[in-house]
Amino acid sequence: MASDISKTAFDALYEKSGLPLSDAQKATLYQAYPLLRRMIDRATAAMPREAEPALTFQPEVK
Repeated sequence: MASDISKTAFDALYEKSGLPLSDAQKATLYQAYPLLRRMIDRATAAMPREAEPALTFQPEVK
């Protein structure tokens, strides 16, 4: 999977994180970055009000 971020931009993100990673670990994260980015974008996207589980939850009444 090709990364959609330049190596320079990825290195800047890495430096900002402050994580002590080896070169092999950085290379693995760089390869996985597109998948991680899509997951983050999907998780932080605004959802319609109908998607809120509390609107469809029916409590059991005894």
